[in-house]
Amino acid sequence: MSLRARIASASLVVIIAACATSPHVTTMSLPAPLVTALISDRGTATRPAPAYVVSSLPPRYPLALVPSKPAIIVGGMTNGDEIVAVFADSTRRLAAVLEELFVSRGFTRPAPTPGSGFMRGGGPYTFFCLDSATIAAEPLTGANRSLVRVTYRVVRGQRMCPTADPSWSDNAQLHIPELTPPAGVRVGISRGGNGEGASSSTELSGTDLVPASILAHYAAQLSAAGWTASAPAISERVAAEYFSAKDARGIAWDGVLMAVGNGTAVTASLSMHVRGK
Repeated sequence: MSLRARIASASLVVIIAACATSPHVTTMSLPAPLVTALISDRGTATRPAPAYVVSSLPPRYPLALVPSKPAIIVGGMTNGDEIVAVFADSTRRLAAVLEELFVSRGFTRPAPTPGSGFMRGGGPYTFFCLDSATIAAEPLTGANRSLVRVTYRVVRGQRMCPTADPSWSDNAQLHIPELTPPAGVRVGISRGGNGEGASSSTELSGTDLVPASILAHYAAQLSAAGWTASAPAISERVAAEYFSAKDARGIAWDGVLMAVGNGTAVTASLSMHVRGK
């Protein structure tokens, strides 16, 4: 959920929670135009303003995704293709009940996606997806702990369920195992890609970083994955090691794992190509 949508949802919860607990409080305790003004920014004049409802479902929220009693509808908001509904249930099991409901209606929680090289995988995910829509139930805390905010989002023209990068499972590509950093070392920007070859790189920072040690750390992970290593070449600022591996077709790939830098910053990289190319 975007920051503005979160602010809107939080503001709406103030309204609907008050209305749910006190019959003397009306929506005018925090007028909808004020909420809209607080969450809107410049450049959105052509976008429809969010619409708020109290004690009813927001328009276009799927009826099949409404929990049964004792849960009650508190209110909601429609903001473009994002629809937020708030439900209440004093049992405080409502989030789990809603997730069971999502599954019964065909939604699935995406499995964590695998990492590749220095790039980490995705997940675990807290939302559920089906075709081009996602849904998530978020239990609130504190004075509003009996409330659950459900965010239903439609994205047109594309599937929203995360999947592994197809290139990682493509037989024509080499899968690089996920490489985890040494303890206490901070990982900055990481990159990776498959094209003519397979590559991955990352920026590491910390104290007393030694390229030879960084190289040995990652080389051990590649060797554990079945890759074949040659003897490393090491200097004060550069450490490199030649590796060979095979893809799912049995085709041999060769390349170099490198660690460059010293002291507080080291760049680690791995570049592989089909043998002979």
